[in-house]
Amino acid sequence: MSNIFYMEIQTMPSLSYREKSLYASLAAELLVYGPYFIHHHQQGINVVAGMIAAIIALQIIAQSAIAVFTRNRLTDERDRLIELRGYRAGYITFASLMVLGLGMLWLHTTAGDFQIEGHRNMGLHFLNVFFAMLVIADITKTIAQIIAYRRAI
Repeated sequence: MSNIFYMEIQTMPSLSYREKSLYASLAAELLVYGPYFIHHHQQGINVVAGMIAAIIALQIIAQSAIAVFTRNRLTDERDRLIELRGYRAGYITFASLMVLGLGMLWLHTTAGDFQIEGHRNMGLHFLNVFFAMLVIADITKTIAQIIAYRRAI
């Protein structure tokens, strides 16, 4: 008989402090920013400010709880390298979205689709677009770091 049926089941190692922190951060971001992406046409300055306050409060609560219940909070070179890789992924995402957004703005203005008189809330629209770019870049950074930890880089 083959040994494939008698292989030992390997258990997943426990999560480090940084991994727990990243998962909590991702959960808070998706919880707060999820409705933003679903109902983005109804956003105003007050809603954006409320989301920023909510993410700050959720992060403080989650990170405090993780710090209290985690014994080993030391970081090493691997943690710093993973953090840098995550920030690089977030920066590339933000820069790419910025170039894409500027290109789309240029295309709309050259095609004549952009009538300033018809868009009274142009500033609010740009605020929402840039805020969405920052949120997508931050979520990309967090996911890239989680993937790097799971791959044991």
